[in-house]
Amino acid sequence: MQAVEEQSNSPIYGVEAWVEYLKERPLPVRNSVLRRLQKQLQDPNVPLRSLNRTIQSDPVLSLHVVRKASELHDKFDSKVKSIDHAINSLGLDNIQAVLKEATPLRLNPSSVAQKMYFRYISVSHHAAVQATDWLQKRKAPFIDETYLATLFYGVGHWLLWQHAALHMSEIQSKIREQQTDVVLAENDVLGCTVQEISQRLIADWGISELAVVSLEHETSPNKKTLSQLHQRALGDPRLSDQDLREINHLVQEKFFPVKLANWIALTANLGWQQTKTMKIIDIINDFLKGEISETIAMLHVNCASASRSFHVAGTLAPAAEMLMLPSELMINFKLSEKERAQLQDKHPAVEKPVQIIAPVIEPEEADETPPAEIKPDYLDQALFDQISERFLKGYNLYTRPKHVLQGLIQGLNRGLGFERVCMYLINGKSHRMKTAFSAGFEETHPIIQFEYDLEIPSLFKKLRERPGCIWVKPANQEQMQHMLPEIYQNWCCENGYLLMSLFLGKTPIAIIHADYGSHGSEISEFHHERFRYLCSAASLGLKKLTKP
Repeated sequence: MQAVEEQSNSPIYGVEAWVEYLKERPLPVRNSVLRRLQKQLQDPNVPLRSLNRTIQSDPVLSLHVVRKASELHDKFDSKVKSIDHAINSLGLDNIQAVLKEATPLRLNPSSVAQKMYFRYISVSHHAAVQATDWLQKRKAPFIDETYLATLFYGVGHWLLWQHAALHMSEIQSKIREQQTDVVLAENDVLGCTVQEISQRLIADWGISELAVVSLEHETSPNKKTLSQLHQRALGDPRLSDQDLREINHLVQEKFFPVKLANWIALTANLGWQQTKTMKIIDIINDFLKGEISETIAMLHVNCASASRSFHVAGTLAPAAEMLMLPSELMINFKLSEKERAQLQDKHPAVEKPVQIIAPVIEPEEADETPPAEIKPDYLDQALFDQISERFLKGYNLYTRPKHVLQGLIQGLNRGLGFERVCMYLINGKSHRMKTAFSAGFEETHPIIQFEYDLEIPSLFKKLRERPGCIWVKPANQEQMQHMLPEIYQNWCCENGYLLMSLFLGKTPIAIIHADYGSHGSEISEFHHERFRYLCSAASLGLKKLTKP
């Protein structure tokens, strides 16, 4: 495991770039643990059992040992199944080699980055202790393998706090101060999720097949499935037999306890008393077929046990937070200006690649172009009425759905008078949307190449789930902006814009964006109503076109 210290000057954005940057960077181990192991190894007759206790007391040291053992196992086409297995495979000489390669770290009590680094290691350890106890109670197999997968599930958090603390501080600010959804915040800042980074790192290192499967977004329940899991936990009779069969199948998957333990550990990390944490506790109780009071007590005991077995002086243990009364006070998650300045040359800057940033109009140029006067009427009412009538009554030249969608763009742009209109088509299989048609945007504008994952919680996801029209305007922009990707906020008109979804029956097919352009005034109520009317008419036109 070669230490890589040099920093890339180009922005790091997207899972490929992050994995390339992080995969060979060092993860330091507590200095006290390394010294204890070094002292034990001075005795040539030391039993491996004693080394096992020391190694397992530190998740990062466990990771280094498992990585080293996995490299040896690869030569024989076999896999490491547990930390015991890794230690026994290595022997004293290879453990000595791991010790020499490991970087020691003594906590600097004034460093937020180091405290958060150890905090997220504690969160991973907490999850592993929970999962192990649950499987023991269920008398289930694969306990050691599950412990390994659960422990390394959050390795992306460890590496990012150690080597990209500026990014992680920004993510925490979005989550804790702006109440942005975790997945949306990570995508905004990193261009991907920490879960994706963890999965790719573990796959590249070859240390846990179960962790790789557990970290796949495809195996992660969406909002609907999580809601159904909670309904099952509460015995909700509204669940259909088919829904119950699907939920039962998910719960029986080998990866489910790995995911569930990390859900509770990562969510409780943001507050034991919040509603989301309590819902996950209901799902755990259902998984264990227990009484809710006993399950809560068990979770608290496991949390305390995990905090005792891995605790770094100067950091707040998960169990300590569990005992605290609900409060508006938050942990010190944000880098100070002093620490930020110290890390500026060591860690990558929080920047996005040039190609995804919208062109900025210089102030001098903007001043020369007076704001357009948008009147509350049509640009071309005859064209608007003609297109509306074709949607409602049918038109012989509209033979394919794309003709209707192109007609809608034309009606909004040339008929109603929106300067910029963009349509994103929704791919139901990949759960992504992508720009298909536009009017009024320059060819070099990044919105022309925009693609977005609709599984990420956002306004786009809400519009995919049910028909609706969202009017973002100066009065509600602050409230709405944390529900949209950051890059999208940068592209959009400050004076407001409209978003509406088009459905064919119960299937979402497109989302429409419309605004008055960079210098337009606020959207009028008249244009808001006419926008909704024409989009609704287009939905009817699509329905007529696809009728047998």
